[in-house]
Amino acid sequence: MAIIRTLALKLRNPARNLIKSIRNLPVFRPLSWLYGGITDARNALFDAGLFRSTAPPVPSIAVGNLTVGGTGKTPMTEYLISMLSSRYHVAVLSRGYGRKTSGFVAAGEHTTVEEIGDEPFQYFCKFGDRVRVAVCEKRAEGFRSLLRLFPETNLILLDDAFQHRAVRPSCQVLLSDYHRPFYKDRPFPAGNLRERRRGAARADLVVVTKCPPDLTPAFKSGIKERVSAYTRPGTPVLFSTTAYGTPLTFTGTSSTKPSSPVIGVSGIAQNGIFEDYLKQEFSAEKHLAFPDHHFYTGADLQTLFSYTEKGYVVITTEKDMVKLKGAVLEAKQSGNFLYVPVKTDFGPEEALFRGQIGRHLSAFGDRQD
Repeated sequence: MAIIRTLALKLRNPARNLIKSIRNLPVFRPLSWLYGGITDARNALFDAGLFRSTAPPVPSIAVGNLTVGGTGKTPMTEYLISMLSSRYHVAVLSRGYGRKTSGFVAAGEHTTVEEIGDEPFQYFCKFGDRVRVAVCEKRAEGFRSLLRLFPETNLILLDDAFQHRAVRPSCQVLLSDYHRPFYKDRPFPAGNLRERRRGAARADLVVVTKCPPDLTPAFKSGIKERVSAYTRPGTPVLFSTTAYGTPLTFTGTSSTKPSSPVIGVSGIAQNGIFEDYLKQEFSAEKHLAFPDHHFYTGADLQTLFSYTEKGYVVITTEKDMVKLKGAVLEAKQSGNFLYVPVKTDFGPEEALFRGQIGRHLSAFGDRQD
């Protein structure tokens, strides 16, 4: 059923199909080869030590992908925070994509979403004192600044850092979207890959995300075989699903399923998947889709408020909620807005994932000797 829903979603999205058709034009193939060659050369220079790569002095886990956008990095980073923050002084270092600032910025009491970006701000708001959050385009400079400012930090999570070769983490977690596997894709612009498939060889652990919950062992085995063609021998391949939580108000309290008509809004990499979910679960009548990391303008807010005035309830993502919350509360519209939290769920493979992460963290001291 999950595969059928995905196909139906793609058929409903002519813009996506148009982009895919354009990318399949022969003219883009040479450009894709050129782009892949450039990334190959860059990786070779790092591998040869001609470009400098620095390992943080504390354990570090990088979460990233080969595919542009929408593989589930934010839920995975949150999973790791929840899993490790009771045993470590955890800090998250991100680029802060889309923020209005530059350089190193650490989240603090008066930090705004515009200063650090939507995903880092989400971590900061959600976990509070359980985690330190900072952003910096240059991650090597970023982790040095972070450790100077928060010297108690003994574990760094590097969000979206798989291609940031200037930092050499203790453990590389590579995510691959079940619906858009990297082993079927090509480098930009003919495809969605940030580098060639062979980049997967740097991964210490691969997680296939957004899987249907009913994948059979035989089907998983086939995926593992395809993934393992590009990874180092023995690299574990695990599977996770996306778990949608109970809708929450913008003040964080649980909500019942709305009886009023629903409209969806999101600015994420894979808007269509969230739209599909809202149609299934809430019979959403309309969905306003914006580009990933979109910052909502006054005109956007007026459009949303025009729907609530007509009796609609607006349901959005947690990532969008942190950008909308201030304006919604100021307009006293909190009763008309809900967001849906999303979690990574490993199901029966949870112990395997935790064991793999624990093994890499335990081995950090041995690698330092």
